[in-house]
Amino acid sequence: MKFSIIKEYKFDKDKTIGYLSDFSLFQNEIDNIKLHEETITKNEISSGVDIDNFEPIVLSLYPEEYLDSQVKTFETEKLILLDGHHRWKYANKENSVNKLKCILINFQDVKIKSYLFNINIEKESFLKYLNEAGYFESNKEDFGIFFNNKKFVNNSKPSLMDLYGFKKIMQNENIISPILEDVSNSSLLIKFTALTPEDLINIDYILPPKSTWITPRL
Repeated sequence: MKFSIIKEYKFDKDKTIGYLSDFSLFQNEIDNIKLHEETITKNEISSGVDIDNFEPIVLSLYPEEYLDSQVKTFETEKLILLDGHHRWKYANKENSVNKLKCILINFQDVKIKSYLFNINIEKESFLKYLNEAGYFESNKEDFGIFFNNKKFVNNSKPSLMDLYGFKKIMQNENIISPILEDVSNSSLLIKFTALTPEDLINIDYILPPKSTWITPRL
């Protein structure tokens, strides 16, 4: 995958430097874009939308590669999609990936937090729901759910995949719903053990929607 026009781009919120380019030279048969989250069906982009008006998607280089302001052309075989899964999916469906604009960032600048969720049932009912699913209060350093200033862990299902699989079940059953990150703390909010940037490289499965709050972002 070759990027022939690269301009420096400064993200407003955290002042991270990215590099603006486009997918005009993208080759679907050769180039590899790694995804990490499913899209939300109700948020899919409707047919007939002009891809030329899309905001850029944000992608990370792999750790062994690096961009700086001196680079004017860049070539790589693989990238990690950080922000823009719906836009990417739509462009693929329309066979128009080459119309997408993109911002490339260095792997060392990727930061991940857990997406915050509201619970949609009473607090006591939610605690009962967690216990019935095998999640109990724990201080262990395992993957877990943070709620009401406590951590809940399922000792029989200790993997990241298990945790986020349970998260997907709760989303599908409308037990929880995602919210924006910039909210005040509340006893009705939950979060999950966050992924690390290295997890984006190592996982070989697709996470449920809204599993990661990745910065920098538009």
